[in-house]
Amino acid sequence: MIRLMGALFIAAGSAWLGFGAAGRLGARTRTLEELAEGLSRMARELELDQPPLEQLLERLIPGSRGAARTLFAGCQAALDHLEEEPFARAWERLVESEPLLNKEGQACLLPLGQVLGRCGWEEERRALDCAAQRLEQEAGRAREERLRMGRVYQVLGLSGGAFLVILLL
Repeated sequence: MIRLMGALFIAAGSAWLGFGAAGRLGARTRTLEELAEGLSRMARELELDQPPLEQLLERLIPGSRGAARTLFAGCQAALDHLEEEPFARAWERLVESEPLLNKEGQACLLPLGQVLGRCGWEEERRALDCAAQRLEQEAGRAREERLRMGRVYQVLGLSGGAFLVILLL
């Protein structure tokens, strides 16, 4: 009975690892999509009204979701501490602290720290549109990877667990 319970736990653990890895691929895709959507909204707001960065962030935070909301809230907090840390450095820190962004996703966002709040609204809007477009492309690649590799991780988790159960019994 104990061996059977142990085998069941091993199989469940292996399956959990496989499905968890596939889930992280899905979470990365969602993060990229949320950030692209947030930057697109920011560009639209700039085009419509040209508010200062602080007001722009106040408007965006309630309607944003996930990673975009976290980024915008962090930016708003960074604006309150500009004497301690420049906005560009705070932006870099916030982008690099997002756990589901890989180097390519970070490369899409990092240049915005030098533009936001420093340039005219037209240049800011162009930079935001460019970054959102690059993030959408990254999200497309992440979706393809999730479709291709997600199944592989799930199958490897299940078959690895089955193999270990057979080996131990």
